[in-house]
Amino acid sequence: MFPGTLSLPAQNALAVLSQSGILAQAYMAGGSALALQLGHRQSVDFDFFSPVEFEPQTIADQLKTKGEFTLDQLTPKTVLGTFGGVRLSLFHYTYALIDKTTPYEGIALAGPKDIAAMKLVAITDRGSKKDFIDLYMLAKLRFALAEMLTFYEQKYHLLTENKLIILKSLQYFDDAETMEMPVMLSSIDWDEVKKFFVQEVKQLWK
Repeated sequence: MFPGTLSLPAQNALAVLSQSGILAQAYMAGGSALALQLGHRQSVDFDFFSPVEFEPQTIADQLKTKGEFTLDQLTPKTVLGTFGGVRLSLFHYTYALIDKTTPYEGIALAGPKDIAAMKLVAITDRGSKKDFIDLYMLAKLRFALAEMLTFYEQKYHLLTENKLIILKSLQYFDDAETMEMPVMLSSIDWDEVKKFFVQEVKQLWK
């Protein structure tokens, strides 16, 4: 694990969340969960996913009793806000995990296979620079891009319907170009990231 990928406020906030048990039925995915496992960049927010239904207002009220919590959005399946100065999201998410979770300081982290599949979903939505970089590092350190597509199928069972849009999205960088680079702990060149995906997608078209 790479705790240095989290800022000190983020480490403190995560410790409080762990001790409180408020998110005991949820797991962390997204950039922070991946950064803790790969150590490639700093991450500044927490994305939690719960397979179990929860009462959003109750969660928000509980968070307020454990620290400084500012609520930004509340829907029947979502809590968005800031806890201890760290952006926090909690979603009711019914797609089953395809990989083992990894415990970190009392928090369950989604495995790299799940994160890879979820990052492909994010890329088709509005791919951020962080999403491209995370997928790039997964490809360099863990899985071939073609293998990540199989994880997407295992998790969502939608690869046949969505493969075309995924491959197109992996070559669409306009939105990402406007975004700042995250603070990297591994040496990464953005132009090299783009070149990598263009070349990989060309192979996957065959």
